[in-house]
Amino acid sequence: MKKVFFAAAMFVLCFQTAAFCQTNGAAITNAVSKLKTLITDHMIEKAYLQFDRPYASYVTGEVVYFKSYVTMGERHQPSTISKALHVDLINKDDVVLRSIVLQLTNGTGWGDFALPDTLQKGSYRIRAYTQWMRNDEHPYFFDQYISVGSANSVDRSAANTAQVLKPGLQFFPEGGNMVADVPSKVAFKAIGTNGLSTSVKGIVVDNEHKEVAKILTAHLGMGAFNFIPETGKTYKAMVTFGDGSQQSINLPAAEAKGITLSVNTDDPSKISINIIANRNYYKENKDKQLNLLVYYSGAMKRYTPKLDGEVLGLDLPANTFPTGIVQVTLMSETGEPLNERLVFIQNPDLLNLSIAANKPVYAKRENAQLSFNAKNKDGSPATGSFSVSVVDESKILVDENTENTILSYLLLTTEVKGYIEKPNYYFANVTKETRAALDALMLTQGYRRFTWKQLMNANAPAAANTYTPEKQIDISGLLKTKGGEPIPNCQLTLVAKMGGSVSVQVTDAQGRFVFPNIPFETGDQFILKTQSSAGKKSVLTLDNPQPGPGVISGNVIDATYNANADILASLQNNQGQGIITASTGTTNLLVKNEKISQKRSDSYRSSSLAGPGHADQVIMGDDIKNAPSLSIGLTGIAHGIQFTFGVPALLTGKTVSGSMGGSENAESMLVVVDGVEIGGDSNIDLYNPGSVETVEILKGANAAIYGMAGGQGVMVITTRQGGMSNQSLSKEMSPGIFAIEPKGFYKAREFYSPSYSTNQTVSNVADQRTTIFWKPDVTTDTGGNASVNFYNADGPGTYRVEIQGIDNNGNLGMQVFRYKVQ
Repeated sequence: MKKVFFAAAMFVLCFQTAAFCQTNGAAITNAVSKLKTLITDHMIEKAYLQFDRPYASYVTGEVVYFKSYVTMGERHQPSTISKALHVDLINKDDVVLRSIVLQLTNGTGWGDFALPDTLQKGSYRIRAYTQWMRNDEHPYFFDQYISVGSANSVDRSAANTAQVLKPGLQFFPEGGNMVADVPSKVAFKAIGTNGLSTSVKGIVVDNEHKEVAKILTAHLGMGAFNFIPETGKTYKAMVTFGDGSQQSINLPAAEAKGITLSVNTDDPSKISINIIANRNYYKENKDKQLNLLVYYSGAMKRYTPKLDGEVLGLDLPANTFPTGIVQVTLMSETGEPLNERLVFIQNPDLLNLSIAANKPVYAKRENAQLSFNAKNKDGSPATGSFSVSVVDESKILVDENTENTILSYLLLTTEVKGYIEKPNYYFANVTKETRAALDALMLTQGYRRFTWKQLMNANAPAAANTYTPEKQIDISGLLKTKGGEPIPNCQLTLVAKMGGSVSVQVTDAQGRFVFPNIPFETGDQFILKTQSSAGKKSVLTLDNPQPGPGVISGNVIDATYNANADILASLQNNQGQGIITASTGTTNLLVKNEKISQKRSDSYRSSSLAGPGHADQVIMGDDIKNAPSLSIGLTGIAHGIQFTFGVPALLTGKTVSGSMGGSENAESMLVVVDGVEIGGDSNIDLYNPGSVETVEILKGANAAIYGMAGGQGVMVITTRQGGMSNQSLSKEMSPGIFAIEPKGFYKAREFYSPSYSTNQTVSNVADQRTTIFWKPDVTTDTGGNASVNFYNADGPGTYRVEIQGIDNNGNLGMQVFRYKVQ
């Protein structure tokens, strides 16, 4: 057969382009128009979170820090669509434990979750999304499992239940089908009994038991083989899996009449496309026009070859495509999809990030100074937003291949279906082998945001956008009389207590009001004033935040508990309490017998019957005033207390004088607010953290002053002078004037890194931080430069530095650097 090269006629469509090239086929014209609408009216947003450590393993009592990157479109520009990102902490039962809202600036923001020391050991996950993402049929929610170990002696973990399955082997002919008498490339993927990849080897035989190909995995259960299926023959694979089990599996049947599409990227400089028709198909369709569509990063090239030979070929220069997935589709003259192939192009167009230290080797607790430089593919300085993580690798050795990075996630994980093992393997060190493995992944797990068949359905309605982008946060609620009747047409004036702009709205016929797009953080206070006589005798209630989307069960493999969390927990348990971690506070630290304890003081306001200085623990309101709710603010700070829907309970459950026999079950504590006993089973989230001055925890003998009611411990909440309001009900300061504190954007806590040049109070405390340093707000200047400095821990060992980020033009980058501490 003679290979005929066809000429190219191409056009580009992307959301910046207004005009589209018209085609001869009405179906293709309609599909292209719908694709333009999809790209422009339904521009995608993706979210990626970088965590303070490269492995998703933590211990109860620690804080999970993260930086968010939200991009728009298929070229990963920093998003200007949404200004708010919702982040949820979800347990193994798919219940949202905590939810915060981050304010996005040029697509970035940062936050954290404190893991209470009463949290059960196991797998949790962190989900991040914008409201705009919810418009997509398959939204690009960020979803990352974390494993949380416990340093407590009691293991309350619910072990993961392994699925007992027999190994499986799937076949994926290139282009979608095998055709008789045409060379075929068939990819395969082998899955073991644990749901992960497994090795497999064997042979392919025809129905006469003649061997036609060999099967052998190349990487993570994947591989490919080539052969020519013959007319009238069937084929099966006879294989042996890694566990020794054997199977005989039929291959897909070859079409008696058909055409195939193959794409070869073995040469990194070009994309070689071959179209091969078998004799039956060629005779029937000779000289008909074909349509070859090449879609990539929101743009498309179209070629219209004539089938004037059984083999047609085209080479495209790879450097004309950005790094990412290219979707190649072959259509008939009338627009019927015939074949499709996905390939991944890797070009040197990512950010070039470099890291340098001010010395090659450091002493323990010595100040380390690191400098960074970012350049784009042309070598020009890149200005952008980055985040830096430093971990002590002597605790947990980082597997670069399994890490979920900004490159592997935005370019790959979100673009393929199913679970991807070792996603960073394809980016950490690009070689001929990794390129071949990535191509096998494209053949076996390729995902498409759209299919041409759907776009060519002329009767399919265009999808509508149900959710609008969030720019700020709305303050809404209801104004009604004290008798419960709505107050319509009442003018309301909103002003921040700390000053600022004034907003005016009018209630509707149902007494409802909305102040849209107000920029504020949780804990910010406002004054809301009514301007009518009816408003002077009113009750004002604020709406609680709207519930987020339902939680879809995660991948069973993703949810597998990582034993690295047990290693970290064991390290902390062996060190005892005299250890500095990333979540160690800096206020009133004293060294006593090499343990960190809180300074005891009676110089604070208390509404406890016992007065100040008689509590087991005192938490100052300033430490929790920016928390999204009171229970979240106290979680991880209030020792030995767990919260269930805002109700506090002592985990130990020890009783005091006057109570019944001792119990180890966690039972709800007595809650006292400003001297008034609210009772047990009280939801403390009805009170705003910003209005709290102190929280005292009384246990055992200290709680005995409250008699039997204090048998399970007492939480004494003392509010600031002027009282307290909550999310749902405002506080009326005077007739028609209300003080309100709605839930706003989350204010992230600062990462604790000791300064040994000035802080002498921790000099005798073991510094065994796992995360040595975390800085989410690193910005390169016009020269592409940035720097950080911090103090090392006790070492010795290897410290791993990682920087990830994105420049203002949507170029992604990630780099790793290591140094020694003696």
